[in-house]
Amino acid sequence: MFILLSYLWNKWVIAGGLVLAAAGALFGMIYIFQERLIFYPQGLSGEEAEQLAANDEEVEEMAFQSSDGTILHGWLLQASEEKDDGGLLIYYGGNGEELSGQIPGMKENLPEWSVLLVNYRGYGKNEGSPREEKLYKDALEIFDETKKRYPDKQVVLMGRSIGTAVALKTAAEREVEGMILISPFDSLNEVAKLHYPFLPIDMLLRYSFDSLSRIEEINAPILAMAGGEDGIIPEERTLRLLQEYEGTLHYERISRGGHNDLHFYPIFWDAIREFLSERE
Repeated sequence: MFILLSYLWNKWVIAGGLVLAAAGALFGMIYIFQERLIFYPQGLSGEEAEQLAANDEEVEEMAFQSSDGTILHGWLLQASEEKDDGGLLIYYGGNGEELSGQIPGMKENLPEWSVLLVNYRGYGKNEGSPREEKLYKDALEIFDETKKRYPDKQVVLMGRSIGTAVALKTAAEREVEGMILISPFDSLNEVAKLHYPFLPIDMLLRYSFDSLSRIEEINAPILAMAGGEDGIIPEERTLRLLQEYEGTLHYERISRGGHNDLHFYPIFWDAIREFLSERE
């Protein structure tokens, strides 16, 4: 009997050790390679980028040099001629967006506003790798350089998904006329906990994108939109963020909208146009 118990105990110890080792290996992989789980850079060749500007005189290719020497490429969509003294919308994309894809929709739906689209480092034809702090720093430097080039333009920031965190960080440190937040969230930690409740997220995650901690610093009016059927950023995370905002807020809930299809609903562009018209 003693021999049998000893044998079973050893088996349990070995099995438990294997489980712990497997869990440790999994946690280690997640910790080391989490950038690949958070960022999905989409590429664009230099030829494709040049062609976008060459085929449309209202699209100007732009380049900004970051403080570490990385060149960040993008486009400026010029407002229609009768509104060339209008405002400037700076757009920050989601974690899987290459921003040239925004050109047709922005031109069609917001002709009275100039729109600046600059890809994150590692996206489009940009070199480097996306990191949370680098995205914030790049955004602030691009904002400052843009204000030097266009000092008289009213600036509104627009972010989608992870780009809302970049927009909020920028607005917390710079004066803007307004903010448009599409599918915003309180923090990446809280979103991740909903998707992976079995993981020690606070221990593993090195990128927080913590908008909840800075939304109280925002003075500009906000238009926020979220989808009632968003399976990536549940509406509860959006509402938790907005609960802490004490300024002028318009919240548009697209009840049947998901995470990547809000722009297909007419209310999406109608709400943005109305918000921007109040900033002119």
